Amino acid sequence: MLTADETSVVAPAAASDTPKKLRQLFRKRLRQLGRVTLVLATCLVLASVAVSIWWLRSLNGLPDIVDPFDVAAIRAFHIPEDEDAFTFFRRANEKLSPCPLPPKKEVSAAGVAWSQADPKLRAWVAANQQALELFQQGAERFDGICRRPGEPYSGRHSEDLGPHYLTLLALVEGGRRVEGGDMAGAWDCYRAVLRATFHTARRGVLVERHWATVHHAWLRKRIETWAADTRTTIPQLRRALEESVEGQPRPEWHAFSLKVEYLDWMRDLEKTRHPDSYALQEEWTYRVGDMELPHHLTAIHYLARRFLLREPERSRRAIRLLFANWLAEVESPGQRQRKPAVQALFRHAKHSDSLRLYPVGPGAPVGARELSPHDLASWLVTASDLKLIVWNRLKPSVRLGERAGYRELVIALAGELYHRERGVLPPSEDALVGTYLESLPDDGSAELDDGTTPTVADSSKTGPS
Repeated sequence: MLTADETSVVAPAAASDTPKKLRQLFRKRLRQLGRVTLVLATCLVLASVAVSIWWLRSLNGLPDIVDPFDVAAIRAFHIPEDEDAFTFFRRANEKLSPCPLPPKKEVSAAGVAWSQADPKLRAWVAANQQALELFQQGAERFDGICRRPGEPYSGRHSEDLGPHYLTLLALVEGGRRVEGGDMAGAWDCYRAVLRATFHTARRGVLVERHWATVHHAWLRKRIETWAADTRTTIPQLRRALEESVEGQPRPEWHAFSLKVEYLDWMRDLEKTRHPDSYALQEEWTYRVGDMELPHHLTAIHYLARRFLLREPERSRRAIRLLFANWLAEVESPGQRQRKPAVQALFRHAKHSDSLRLYPVGPGAPVGARELSPHDLASWLVTASDLKLIVWNRLKPSVRLGERAGYRELVIALAGELYHRERGVLPPSEDALVGTYLESLPDDGSAELDDGTTPTVADSSKTGPS
């Protein structure tokens, strides 16, 4: 048993040992925490270094070539205003009153007979004869371009579609003249539309050329009806055939179009740093199971993904190589009208878009030979900014539509001439060669995918939600 005096001595000693032990424990925990922190910091540094090295090397194998053509020369391309067909088309659009029909009825209106046309449409045609005259004057010009290469669209619907409503005006007026027996006057209207499509095919970008193929399809129906009418004379048919042959799609037209298209793609690439509503719709919607992530989280995900992919640099390099391949296919002798070597497939929630890549020979420019078509396709489908541009723009297959439309028109006119002069229908298209056509036009079928063209697809199974 401790005495009272001994107890009083032990108590202070025990009390003094407690803070000492706490201090020792605290120091031990600090040392442990310091070691853990050091290990974590070291791991973080090593991970950061590893990610940095990976990020810096992530584009190894994707060459950084220069622009695949002389960009300055294309930007400097200019047609004097008094020689530019589109100068007259713009003036005609300024004179043109708004079309009274809704857009969904334009297609049927373009082919309807005058006597069956909506009275409002007939009144519109009668009120816009001055615009029609300007349209015809512009169509007679040797050359024309909708906008300077590299410049953005005007934002005015009628101009950005090319001479869209002027085309409708001329076709309906041509129908009026046919019903009145003025077959030469009708051809004057149809010829204006025909030459307007030439100008667009020669200098337009893909979306402008797309609308020109739409207009050409409207026109073909009108011309076929006009040609089959017994009031149309053989000399008029022969003139129509000769003038239609002048519009045969040429490789140099497609090459110029691709160069202007390249400038547009590069301009669009800069916009992807601040994506528009289309990007929001297509790229910023992510789901975890059935739950859609909040907007602020999807925005962070989108920006982080672009950073890790090294955008827009990845897409910039890919676009240069892509256009180098396309231009080599168009401009290199022996490369034209060949089946694609591979296609890069970009899958969308509702549809898919593909970019065709062509075989590249040893005589192609250096930039086009940097990567094989298959390797280039593998890089293309990883470029997220490029994917948005592809979804926003039409595929280069518009060229096939131009060829097919041209072939259909000239064969229809040559066939009608054969029928008029010989009293029977031609036994085959080959029978038209020699007397009416120098050769049968190429329809581009050699470039169509017969199911054997290899495909490289993006990693998305169904596209964005």
